[in-house]
Amino acid sequence: MKKIILLFFFLGNIWALNLNDIPNTMQNNIDKSLNFLKTQKDKTLVANEIFKLFDDIIDYKLMAKLSLSKNYDKLSKQEQEEFSKAFEQSLKKSFTDKLSLYKDQILKVKNGELKNEKRYFLTTSIVDNGEEKNIIFKFYNNDNNWLIYDVDVLGVSIIQTYRSQFGDILSSEGFNALLQKLKSITIK
Repeated sequence: MKKIILLFFFLGNIWALNLNDIPNTMQNNIDKSLNFLKTQKDKTLVANEIFKLFDDIIDYKLMAKLSLSKNYDKLSKQEQEEFSKAFEQSLKKSFTDKLSLYKDQILKVKNGELKNEKRYFLTTSIVDNGEEKNIIFKFYNNDNNWLIYDVDVLGVSIIQTYRSQFGDILSSEGFNALLQKLKSITIK
């Protein structure tokens, strides 16, 4: 029995993203993503290939939870699950829509900073028309598997932006309206 438990522990850690591997893994995934963008015209196909690279290192459920803040814990388990799925689809749709903005920009990993034992920020830069702009991927430690829980694009947190938008909808229209708005956004 101990051997089986150790085998599962070992196998579980094979796919885990270790702290020291974050910069190289991210740069490799970024390079592959940029290659897809350069060689493929179908943006939906490109987006799906990029999602395959990043889905295992993005915690969409935590992002969904953080975007609702204290309101998330007020939901039933079923509502939380439904919201998380709708949030992920909405986030992916937004990303897919923005792929058309790509015009051969260069995206490179600059540096990483361990904020504390549970938080790591990876700064990347994108050079657009000769101007360097930062994108910061925020990771957290989930049992030695580092996962992205937020992204700051040009100094603006995706989670804080969604939290503000969702808060407005929740206070004026309620959770069901928010959920329906998210569900209406689908990837074509």
